[in-house]
Amino acid sequence: MKPVIQKPHHFLLLSIFLFVLPLKSSSTLRTEAEALIKWRTSLPVPAPSLHPWSITNVTNLCNWTGVTCNNAGSTVTMLDLSDMNLNGTLDQFNFSSLPNITYFNLNGNNLNGTIPPLISNLSKLTYLNLGSNYFTENIPVEIAKLSELRILRLDDNEFRGSIPYQLSSLQQVWYLDLGSNYLESPDWSQFSNMPKLSYLSLYLNEFSSEFPPFILNSPNLTYLDLCQNMFTGPIPDSITNLVEIEYLNLTDNAFQGLLPVNLSKLVSLKDLLLGRNAFTGMIPPQFGLLSNLHDLELYNNSLGGQIPSSLGQLRMLEKLDLQINGFNSTIPLELGLCANLTYLDLSLNSLTGDLPTSLSNLTKLVTLAMSSNLLYGEISSYFIANWTELVSLQLQNNSFTGVIPPEIGRLTNLDILFLFGNNFTGSIPSEIGNFNLLTQLDFSMNKLTGSIPPTVGNLTQLRILQLFDNNLSGSIPPEIGNLTSLEILDLNTNKLQGELPDTISRLVNLQYLSLYTNLLSGHLPKDLGQDMFLSFASFANNSFSGPIPQFLDKLTTLEKLNVSNNKLSGRIPSTFSSMFSLQSVDFSYNNLTGPVPTFRQAESAIFVGNSGLCGDAQGLSSCSSSPRGGNSRRKILIAVIVPIVGIIIFAIIVIGILMLSRRTRLLDEEK
Repeated sequence: MKPVIQKPHHFLLLSIFLFVLPLKSSSTLRTEAEALIKWRTSLPVPAPSLHPWSITNVTNLCNWTGVTCNNAGSTVTMLDLSDMNLNGTLDQFNFSSLPNITYFNLNGNNLNGTIPPLISNLSKLTYLNLGSNYFTENIPVEIAKLSELRILRLDDNEFRGSIPYQLSSLQQVWYLDLGSNYLESPDWSQFSNMPKLSYLSLYLNEFSSEFPPFILNSPNLTYLDLCQNMFTGPIPDSITNLVEIEYLNLTDNAFQGLLPVNLSKLVSLKDLLLGRNAFTGMIPPQFGLLSNLHDLELYNNSLGGQIPSSLGQLRMLEKLDLQINGFNSTIPLELGLCANLTYLDLSLNSLTGDLPTSLSNLTKLVTLAMSSNLLYGEISSYFIANWTELVSLQLQNNSFTGVIPPEIGRLTNLDILFLFGNNFTGSIPSEIGNFNLLTQLDFSMNKLTGSIPPTVGNLTQLRILQLFDNNLSGSIPPEIGNLTSLEILDLNTNKLQGELPDTISRLVNLQYLSLYTNLLSGHLPKDLGQDMFLSFASFANNSFSGPIPQFLDKLTTLEKLNVSNNKLSGRIPSTFSSMFSLQSVDFSYNNLTGPVPTFRQAESAIFVGNSGLCGDAQGLSSCSSSPRGGNSRRKILIAVIVPIVGIIIFAIIVIGILMLSRRTRLLDEEK
C-alpha cells in the first residue's frame, strides 16, 4: 500500500509543470515575434502587408500576415511571404530564433544580397522557396545541412558560380529548381545520386558540360528541364534509366549526334523537346511508339531525310514542330491521323509535293505553318472547310498555284494569314472581310489581279497589310481608312490607279507607307501627315501632281521620304529643314521650283530633274545668282516698266497737244 503522503507531492509537481508550460510557450512566441520584427524594420522600404508585425501585437503573432503556428499556438511553423513586394536582404533575419519553421516561402519579391549561411539553423525545414528574387553570389553550402528538405526552389535569381555538390546529399528532396540563374558547370562526378528526385530544373544557366551523369541515376524523375544552357555531346543511351520521365526539355543547347533510338523506350513521355541543338541524321521511326506523346519539338537542328510515317501513330499528339531542318520528303499522309494536333510547323525545310488531303482531318488545328519549302499545287476549299479553328495560317514562300478559295472567309478566328511568295492567281476574295480578328495579312509576291475589295475595310484589327508585287488594278478603296490599327501598308509594284483616298489620313498608327511603282495620280491628300507617326513613306514612280502636303513636316518620326518620278509642283516646304529625324529624301524628277531646304542628305541626285529648284545643295545653282533666275526677273521688270513708261509718255504728249492747242486759240482771240 502506497503512502498517502506522496499524493500531495505528485500534485505539486503537476501544478508547477502546468504553470511553467504557458510561460515557456509565451516566451518562445515573444522571441520569434521579436526576431521577425527586427527583420521587418531592417527592410529599407516599409511593406504595408507586414504592418501587423508590431511589438504591441505580439500576443497575436499567429494571426500576423504570412505567419502560421502549430495547432497548440505555441510556435511558428510556417512563414509564407510570397508576392508581397518585399525589398531588402536577409542579413538581419535571425534564423536561430525560428527553429521550428518547416515551411519558408519568399518567392516573388525583390529581395537581394546573399543567402546567409545561418539559414542552416532552420533544421526542420521541408519546404524552402527563395525563387524569383535578386539573390546573388554563390549558393551557400550550408543549405545542404537542411536534411529534412523535400522541396528546394532557388530559381529566377542571380546566383553565380558552381552548384555545391553537397546539395546532392539532400536525399529527401524530390523537387529541385535552380533554373534562371548564372550557374556554371561543377564537377558532376562529385554529385551523389538523388533517388527520390522527381522534378529537376536547371534551365537558363551557363552549364557547358556533357549530360550530367547523376541525373541518369534518378529513376523516379518525371520532369527534367535543361533547356537554354550550353550542354554538349550526345544524349547518353542510359537515358533509358529514366523510366518514369514525362517531361524532357533539352531545348537550346549544343547537344549533337543522332537522336537515340532508345528514347522510344521512354513510354511515359508526354513532352519531348529537343529543338535548337545540333542533332543530325533522321528521326527514328521508333518514335512512333511514344504513344503518350503530346508535344514533339525537333525544330532548328540539322535533321534530314524523310519525316517518318510512323509519327501518324501518335494519336495523342497536340504539337509537332519540325521547322528549320533539312527534311526533303513529301508530307506523310499518316500525319492526318494525328487528329488531336493543334500546332503543326514544317516550315523552312525542303519538303516537296502538294498538301495531302488527309490533313483535312486535322480539325483542331490552331497553327499551321509550312512556309519556305518546295510545296506546290492548289489550296483546296476542302481543307479550308475543316480548318475553322485556325488562328495562324502560314504557307508563304512555296510554289502554290490556283486561286485563293473564297471559302477562306470561313476562317473567322484567323490572326495571321501569310500566303506571300507563291504563284496564286485570280482576285483577292471579298470574303476576307470576314476576318474580324486578323492582325497580319500578306498576299505579296504573287500574280493576283483585279481590285482590292472594299471589304478590306472590315479588318479593323489589322496591323500589317502587304499586297505588293502583284498585278492589282483599280483604285485604292476609301474604306482603307477604317483600318485605324494599321502600322504597315505596302501596295507597291502593282497597277493601282486613281487618286489616293483622303481617308488614308485617318491611319493615325501608320508607320510604313509604300505605294511606289503604280499608276496613281491626282493630289496627295492635304491632311497627309497630320496626327500620324510615319517613319517611311514612298510615293515614287506614280503620276501624283500638285504640291507636297504641308502637313508632312509634322511627321517628327519620318526617316525616309521618296516622292521621285511624279509630277509634283510648287515648292518643297521650307519647314522640312527642321525635320531632324529625316535620314533619306528623294524629290527627283518632278516639276518642283524655288529654293530647297537644308537636308542631312545633300547630294544633287535627290533634286535632279526639277529645273526650277535652286539652293546650296551640290549641283544646284544659287538662288541669288542664278542667270536663269536673273533673266526671269529682268523680263518681269521689263514687262512691268515698259507699259508704265509708255503710258506716261503718251499722257505727256496728249497733255502737250492739248496745251498747245489752247495757246493757239488764245492767240487767235487776241488778234
